[in-house]
Amino acid sequence: MDEVYALHNILTPLVVMNGEMVMTDPQPAAPPSDSIRITRQGKIRCWVKHGLDFFQENPDKPLTLHTSPADVAQSTIPRLISVVEILKREYLKTLDVSAGQLTGLHQYNALQWEQRGEIAAEGEDRASTIARALEGKKHPKLTLAPYMKVTLCRKALAGMHDMTYQTPQIRRLSKTTKARVKKKAKQHMP
Repeated sequence: MDEVYALHNILTPLVVMNGEMVMTDPQPAAPPSDSIRITRQGKIRCWVKHGLDFFQENPDKPLTLHTSPADVAQSTIPRLISVVEILKREYLKTLDVSAGQLTGLHQYNALQWEQRGEIAAEGEDRASTIARALEGKKHPKLTLAPYMKVTLCRKALAGMHDMTYQTPQIRRLSKTTKARVKKKAKQHMP
């Protein structure tokens, strides 16, 4: 019985307020996350949907998509790039043509790496490693694990000097769409 009571206390926390025990919500609503980590196991459509939902709920906040440092063979950077490009394309489709919003997302890229293992700085070990590499018999092991961060936002951000920048795409309207928008505008005018 004590085990059930202890388990109940863990699952439903109680708080004493004004001398009375009040049951609180065990998991408060999580704030919207402004970061998405791209993994090998996740679904691209889920990440894209989460990104589109984020921009609808938070129009002024930037969204960061990133990978974890990994070996080159297991890198998720290509998946990250795919998610970003699909997200930018789908975002353009959601823009309201009648309101004149035709500009896509600003993109800031940062390619970084994490050092794995130790590289000999001085001495015989470093000299022998360089000599082996120059002879071509044994290649030194790759000790850097690359990862990437991409920040997407509706407005240009200041202070992103250490990242590369891609301008937003502009949605092109076909002649029929332009005519339809003009016709709607005329109908709404008094």
